Amino acid sequence: MAAPREQPERSKILTDLRLDRSHLVSPSKSLILSCGAMDSTLKEKTLDKIAVVNLSRHYLKNLGSLPLCSALKICILSRNYITKIDALANCPNLIKLDLHGNHIINLPDGYFWSDLKFLQVLFLHDNIIGDIRTVKSLFSCPSLVVLTLFDTPVSLVPNYRHHIVNGILSLKALDHFVIADEEIIEDCLRRKSFRALSLHLFFHLTAPPKISTWQSELAHFRTLLSTINNILAHHSPVLIIQRWSRGFLTRRKLRVPGSRNDNYEQTKKLSVELCSRGIHVLEDGSVWVAGSRGKDDGRCNSIQLQIDKNKLQIDLLEDRCEANEITSGLYPPISQWKMENTPNLKPNKSKVFHPRTFREPAFDPNSDRARLL
Repeated sequence: MAAPREQPERSKILTDLRLDRSHLVSPSKSLILSCGAMDSTLKEKTLDKIAVVNLSRHYLKNLGSLPLCSALKICILSRNYITKIDALANCPNLIKLDLHGNHIINLPDGYFWSDLKFLQVLFLHDNIIGDIRTVKSLFSCPSLVVLTLFDTPVSLVPNYRHHIVNGILSLKALDHFVIADEEIIEDCLRRKSFRALSLHLFFHLTAPPKISTWQSELAHFRTLLSTINNILAHHSPVLIIQRWSRGFLTRRKLRVPGSRNDNYEQTKKLSVELCSRGIHVLEDGSVWVAGSRGKDDGRCNSIQLQIDKNKLQIDLLEDRCEANEITSGLYPPISQWKMENTPNLKPNKSKVFHPRTFREPAFDPNSDRARLL
């Protein structure tokens, strides 16, 4: 007698669920316009110009008219009942897509994600994604930086983090942790502060702004990326070594004499004097002058500048030299130049131009014009 009584109760529960399911809606044009915003207030609000839309907790069952928003850049569809997102292929300008808390089981194929070339942030946590093969389609996304898949069945697969981290080359953060160097570099040295899944690499997913405008959502997006980049800059050995190397090479290339150098003033005066004579100073400390001293044999005088602790010495060496550092591939080396064939040669004005001679005009009484003698 107990079994027949339970059947009406179960049927009542199923009918209640069906009633709740019938309350789900499809986003219409008016709903998208009311919840959307544009990147400029001067434009008229239309579907093809909307840049941000926030439809969180709106009991959505599908995407509806959302694919008409071709200029959409930030799309927030969290806490709904969406199962398929293939229609978002008509929104290729997306940079952030929030789909957490939905009923997504399978993801689109690799062609879908390869078309989203600007997508950098993707939230897929708290869904029903359980097959690791459907997640591998995300490997085609070229610019993905942040991905969340926690609280999904696929996050329980052994070595799931290893497969995703080494499959998406542009990825910097997965779930709540920034990707460590030892996760993508084989036999990487392990230290406590650089170890994978350490507290130093943990970051919080901050709450989105209460009012979704283009400025607020873009600021939230940039804050998330800057936080991840800051963590990587201080806890990635590869980036630390690269930063030190670039700084050293830049300071070496742009080095100037220090103010404590005793020969600084003397060197400054000497450099001014050399520049007035058309002498080039190279990066290695040597100076070169192109040309000859009254000779047309094509030689150049190399002036070697040697700075000692107590004196400055200039050695003039007459020899043939090739200053490849100050010539381009369009011209031959300096030793092969000829002064008369040099395109930048300034001729001697005294030899080219003759002195002017002024002639007095002679006036003819029978004509109105003057004639030069």
